[in-house]
Amino acid sequence: MRLLHTMLRVGDLERSLAFYCDVLGMRLLRKKDYPGGKFTLAFVGYGDESDHTVLELTYNWGIDSYDLGNAYGHIALG
Repeated sequence: MRLLHTMLRVGDLERSLAFYCDVLGMRLLRKKDYPGGKFTLAFVGYGDESDHTVLELTYNWGIDSYDLGNAYGHIALG
């Protein structure tokens, strides 16, 4: 068993991607819009998801901020 990813909700996806990729040196692994659910998922990390733990950034359309503690989503195990 291993840790696959941790999900965090973000209020500004482009700003978050700039931080994780440009500042921390991660790379965008995949990104997909879900119009029916009104959210976008972006996965970032230091290596491929097949053998590295990554971050799942979730942007819920129209929500630009979260209170301390309510942006955490989940941990995925595989």
